[in-house]
Amino acid sequence: MMTKNSEFTVPGIPDELFIRGKAPMTKEEIRVLTLSKLRLTPFCRVLDIGAGTGSVSVECALLSPAGKVYAVEKNPEAVLLIKQNCEKFGVSNVEVLEGKAPACLHGLPPVDGVVIGGSGGNLQAITAAAGSLLKPGGRLVVNAILLETLAGTLQAMKEEGFDRVELLAVSIARGRELGGKTALQPLNPVFIIWGTKQGERKEQEI
Repeated sequence: MMTKNSEFTVPGIPDELFIRGKAPMTKEEIRVLTLSKLRLTPFCRVLDIGAGTGSVSVECALLSPAGKVYAVEKNPEAVLLIKQNCEKFGVSNVEVLEGKAPACLHGLPPVDGVVIGGSGGNLQAITAAAGSLLKPGGRLVVNAILLETLAGTLQAMKEEGFDRVELLAVSIARGRELGGKTALQPLNPVFIIWGTKQGERKEQEI
């Protein structure tokens, strides 16, 4: 049964509505930009690697209600949080895969989009696996906070033959009250890297 929080049909669910725990979570503003680069349709299959609390998985599921989301997470506590957030937001089209990528990706069907939020040091292998699972025209989007991860991602995506690899460096500050006035509180800068698998995308293919 859908909850009142499942009224969100566009990206940008407020962070405080998610059940957090100690698992990492993609912040609301970064989530919006990440989802925009995926270019999802209602029928898309999406792979979310390093899903954390499941915030990206939940929003992908809401944007692709006739599709499927595979949320990959190796942390047992985070796996529980993903399931709790899926229940909270009334999404039933998310399948949680507990384990390490790329090993746990074996046997998955082709997907339209892949998000990598965490690689656990296996970036090259995960990028290769994502490339093999992506349909022609599908998109890979990677979020990174380290310069080393940025450099590794750009290199890995080029080696895997992704078209039009692009990069966005995002620095965001939120307003907060300070002594009755307003100050800006910066968030950690994030790099968003995305590329398209060679070939023509078939929008209705599921």
